[in-house]
Amino acid sequence: METYRIPKEKMTVLLRVPPEPPDEKTVFLSPFADSHQGRETLSDLLLKKDRFLPVLEKDSYLLLVQKSAIQWIEVLKPEQAEWYYFEMRQGTSKARILVEFTTGETMEGHIHALTPEGDRRVSDVINLSQGFLHLETREGLYLINLEKVNTVKIIEEEAS
Repeated sequence: METYRIPKEKMTVLLRVPPEPPDEKTVFLSPFADSHQGRETLSDLLLKKDRFLPVLEKDSYLLLVQKSAIQWIEVLKPEQAEWYYFEMRQGTSKARILVEFTTGETMEGHIHALTPEGDRRVSDVINLSQGFLHLETREGLYLINLEKVNTVKIIEEEAS
């Protein structure tokens, strides 16, 4: 059976599933992505139709986390785990926003318009995003679950 296994890269993330505090988990990324050339990214995993995300706990047991329950994921090695996002955002316009989650928590950061020409307003970026949105904060890169967001305040829009 070992010959049928695809070796996967382990990636540590910080996962926030309310009401629990953020906790380190390990996710597994394939060397091949379904939707683009190159390695699979964390956002590729989140975009899959699977309702549950398999993660490894610190004490080495497997946990299946319902994606819709996740508030955000902090990507601890962003250039590695989200390499495709960093390639795609080159030269795009960005905006600084303040996100308020359903828990009352807030997070401020930048989003990039990875949307088609003509759909580059913040409202377009938010509405066209599929499930999770990249938010770059001072602390790092987060993938925020838009289902867990109450409001988005536009602080500043910048040209590309």
